Amino acid sequence: MADPLARIARDLAEEVLTLARGGETVRAALCTSVGATAAVLVALALNLDNPWWAGITVVSILQGRIAATLRRSLERVAGTFAGAVAGYALTPLIDRHLLFQVGCVVVVAATVYGQERSRASYAVLLAGITAILVLFGTLANPGDGLHFAVYRFLEVLTGIVVGCLVEYAIGSGAGAAADAEKPGMFARPIDADLLAVAVTGGIAVALIPDVWETFQLPGFAQTPITAFVIITATRHEPGLKAINRIIGGLLGGLYGLVAMAIVADAFLPWVVFLTGGLLLASIVLHGRGDASYAGQQAAIAVLLAMVQGPAATTDILPAIDRLAGILGGIAFVLALNPLLAPLRVAIGARLRGSG
Repeated sequence: MADPLARIARDLAEEVLTLARGGETVRAALCTSVGATAAVLVALALNLDNPWWAGITVVSILQGRIAATLRRSLERVAGTFAGAVAGYALTPLIDRHLLFQVGCVVVVAATVYGQERSRASYAVLLAGITAILVLFGTLANPGDGLHFAVYRFLEVLTGIVVGCLVEYAIGSGAGAAADAEKPGMFARPIDADLLAVAVTGGIAVALIPDVWETFQLPGFAQTPITAFVIITATRHEPGLKAINRIIGGLLGGLYGLVAMAIVADAFLPWVVFLTGGLLLASIVLHGRGDASYAGQQAAIAVLLAMVQGPAATTDILPAIDRLAGILGGIAFVLALNPLLAPLRVAIGARLRGSG
C-alpha cells in the first residue's frame, strides 16, 4: 500500500511543475477542460438527462493526439451503442431476480475477459459498462429501459462530437501510438485465470443491488461503474487503481463541493470554476504517470459534483450521493475480493482441467 501511495504522491508533485513548464501536457489538458465544459453546456442546451456524461466522455476520449482521439471516439460510440442495445434487450430480466443476476454475471464476465483479449478493448469495456448502467437504471426506475439506453447514447455522442471538434481546433496533430497485439476475444487457448477473474467479478457486480437495497446505501447509480473499474484491474495492480480512484475522487469531489458553495447559482462563475477544476485535473491526467488515473477520476468527480441539472444550483446533496457511491463501490469490491478468492481459484483450476 505504501509503495503505490509514494508513486502517486511523486507523480502529483511532478505534475504541479508542469503548470510552469507548459508544453504538450498543458495543451492537452486545455483541450480536455474546454471540451468537457463545452460538452456539458451543449448537453444542457439539448436538455439531456445526465449532461455530466457528455463531459465525462470528453475526459475519457481526448488523448492529446487527433488520430488517437478519433480511434478512441469510434470505439466509445460503437461500444456505447452495442451496450445500450444489449442492456435494453436484457431489461425483461428485471422482474426475474435470479435471471437478472445471471445476466449481470454474463455481461461483466464477457467484458472483463474481452477487454484483456480484444484489440478493440475500449469498445468492449464501454459496451459492458453501458449495458450494466442501463440494467441498473431500469432496476431503479422500472419501465425506463429504452429511455436510459437512448439518452445514454445521446449523452456520449454529444461528448464525442464536441470533444473531437475541440481537439481538432486546438489539439496536437501527432499520430496515434500503436496498440499492443492481443490474441482476440475468442482465440484459443482460453486464459483460465482471466476468465476466473471475470466470472467472480460478474458475481460481485450482480450482488450490488441486493447489498445496496438491504442496507439502503447511497450512490447506487455510481457503484457498478466503480466496481467494474476495480475488477478490470484485478490483474494489473488493483490496489494502485483503487487508491488512484479514491484520491482522485476525494480531491475532485472536494474541489467541486467547495466551488459549488462559492458560486451558488451564478452561471458564469460556475463555468469558470468548472473549467478551472477540469484543467487542474487534466494536467495530472495527461502527465501519463502513476497518478494519471487519479487525474481522470478527479476530473470525473468535478463533473459529478458541479453538474447537477439544467443550471447552477446550491443543492450539493446529489453530488455527495454520487461521490458516496464511488467510494462505496471501491469498498465493496475490495471487501468482497478475499471472499471470492477461493471460488476464483476453483474456477481457474476447473477451466484448466477441462481445457
